[in-house]
Amino acid sequence: MKKYLLVSILLLLTISLFAAWNVGEPITDDYSWTDSNGEDHSIHELTAAGKAVVIFWGESW
Repeated sequence: MKKYLLVSILLLLTISLFAAWNVGEPITDDYSWTDSNGEDHSIHELTAAGKAVVIFWGESW
């Protein structure tokens, strides 16, 4: 039982470390990238157009 509790606590702490920005918090750096179609995008460009930006770093399965 103690192992499961410890693993659960460590998992929750690890997940919370990946939160970079809170919802509604302004992003001051303008990150830009090129998508798989060769088009350039930036966070400020997309948010100025009223679009939501979700960033995911990780493996796609």
